[in-house]
Formats: sequence, structure tokens, C-alpha cells
Amino acid sequence: MTLEAGPVVEADLSAYVLTLLDDHLAAMREIRNRLTAPGRVSPGDRRILALESIAIAERYADRMTSALGGRTPMP
Repeated sequence: MTLEAGPVVEADLSAYVLTLLDDHLAAMREIRNRLTAPGRVSPGDRRILALESIAIAERYADRMTSALGGRTPMP
């Protein structure tokens, strides 16, 4: 079971936002590494990676919006 918690008080907001950003950048870096790995990447694999990058960006945007007082993030 995974629990996601948002910032508890304002003082935690910058640390939470930095953690979200670090997680997002790490996930995007992984996509980049998979695209630039030695060997060929098939068109189908490139499409899958592009779709994964969209999902990662949407998840980041949802969590950031929630942290800044917007809507509840999606799982």
C-alpha cells in the first residue's frame, strides 16, 4: 500500500515541491535514457515512451496543482 501525502504546513511546501520536481526529472531522465540507449529503438517503442512521458507530465501537473491548493491529485 502506498500513501501519498501533501505538505502539512506552509513551511513544508518548498521541500514538497522540490521533491515533486526531483521525482519528475528522474522519471523524464529515465525516458530519455531509454530513448538514447545503445541499439535501435523501434517506432512502436518510441510511441510507448512518448505516451509514458505524457502520463508522467500529467501526474506531475496534478500533484503540483494539488500542492498549490488546487484539485486533489489523481492516483
